[in-house]
Amino acid sequence: MYKFITLLAVTVSAPVMAQESDIVPPVRTLPMEPAEKAQPTENPANWVTTEDYPNWAERSGSQGRVVTELVIEKTGRVSACRITVSSDIPDLDRIACAKLMQRGRFKPARDEKGIPIASRYEQAVRFVLPGAKSLPRERRFILEYVVDRDGSVIECRVEGLPEDVKKDPCDARPTFEPPRADDGTPEQRRYRQSHIVERLPLSDED
Repeated sequence: MYKFITLLAVTVSAPVMAQESDIVPPVRTLPMEPAEKAQPTENPANWVTTEDYPNWAERSGSQGRVVTELVIEKTGRVSACRITVSSDIPDLDRIACAKLMQRGRFKPARDEKGIPIASRYEQAVRFVLPGAKSLPRERRFILEYVVDRDGSVIECRVEGLPEDVKKDPCDARPTFEPPRADDGTPEQRRYRQSHIVERLPLSDED
């Protein structure tokens, strides 16, 4: 399946489906940081689907990630697309831009006066074969919290939360069974959990 990961306002060049190696100046000046950024009006995951995967690429097991820069007009339509990070498979790059321009719909950006304006956005498309899972992302963060005598979490903080984690773990505080000392009296307890995902060498020599 294909996943869209980020939408950020950036400055890009204007031509449609220009390759990463192309150096083409923008046709007009657009704000890098509008007062209100454009937002998709529907789930971006529906803009590129498994049905768009080329048959030859599926047969050969080809996969890849494409990063595009889009021009969003004040109508919310995508008027231009440029590849900034190629998948190294030209057909996947081409399909990513074509489908984003065809299906992408946005609530346009607005200036300080609330007037709709054109803007530029970055959007990534990951081409993954059906049934294949994305590799684990390397990450390391720490969750520390205090469980009160009634089992509720009364303090919570996170260290090093990755940018791709959309929900703060502290926003959904669970309720635990009341902690008790050895003599059975209720007590407070502080816990510290480390969450680590790292890629390891296959051997000590790697």
